[in-house]
Amino acid sequence: MTTDESALLDLDGLRVELDTGRTVVPLVRDATLRVRAGEIVCLVGESGSGKSVTARTVMGLTQLDERMTVTGTASFDGVDLFSLSREERREMRGRDLSMVFQEPLSSLDPVYRVRSQLREALRRRERLSTRAEWDRMRQVLLEVGIHDTDRVLGSYPHQLSGGMCQRVMIAMALLSRPRLLLADEPTTALDVTVQAQILELLDRLRRENDMSVLLVTHDMGVAADLADRVVVMYAGRTVEDADPLSVFTAAEHPYTAGLLACIPPMTGERPPVLPAVPGTVADPSGLPSGCAFHPRCPRATEQCASADPPLEHVGASRTACWYPLSRASEFATEGTR
Repeated sequence: MTTDESALLDLDGLRVELDTGRTVVPLVRDATLRVRAGEIVCLVGESGSGKSVTARTVMGLTQLDERMTVTGTASFDGVDLFSLSREERREMRGRDLSMVFQEPLSSLDPVYRVRSQLREALRRRERLSTRAEWDRMRQVLLEVGIHDTDRVLGSYPHQLSGGMCQRVMIAMALLSRPRLLLADEPTTALDVTVQAQILELLDRLRRENDMSVLLVTHDMGVAADLADRVVVMYAGRTVEDADPLSVFTAAEHPYTAGLLACIPPMTGERPPVLPAVPGTVADPSGLPSGCAFHPRCPRATEQCASADPPLEHVGASRTACWYPLSRASEFATEGTR
């Protein structure tokens, strides 16, 4: 893949390996994606597909573990993220890149009030007077839809609801006005009403602050509502990358089509049993040969079992499949040989 000069974040062939002491496990094998300025890109796939590891590697958090080895290319606004020193990566976090993690109650420190945690994040970026700090913290809480700011600032995380804690986490990430926000399943464990509020909030803040968002999710419905582009990962690599319309009306990779088939229908007759992608996500410590999806794929051939397909343009998508769905006639011909 050639570098896209218009991309704010550009990942090409990202690989993350874990040395367990007995073997080397590829957690991410080929994460390739782009996020342009002002764009929301949804990174989707089943649990264990490498989405969260990819996001944490962009933030420089994976590299803090000495057992991890990171290779490939990752650039942010033309800067090679992997060439930065630990101190330079720390300076970029919060200033240009911020992250909202899963499970806000476990991400916030339970022994400090919200004001202390927001103040610490703020002071990493700038020094203000006490009054200016309070004004800035109140302002960012208002931006994320928290109106009783003084009560929340004086509360401990356990005194707030899950949705309120997630808003605090987003406020903390926005304190420095980052150019790219990485949100790792930010609506996990929240009820559907609060989920909708949080996702609407992210979209509004993206537009108001001219901010890019890489949103990690397993929910294709979320991708349909929010995404400018959808990137599908399976077993640590990108298998499809397209705009939402192309993904939802003409998916090319059988895995993407399988995920879409699992969405319950909103109209018509209710099926007695919801469809499911057969089997389980490939174990990174024992990946099959060839395409990692081939043991679960109804279209797999001997070629799929022997060689991993490249990520290449097929129609409006980029997909990693020897027999993409738009080439059904070619597949039929191949199957008769």
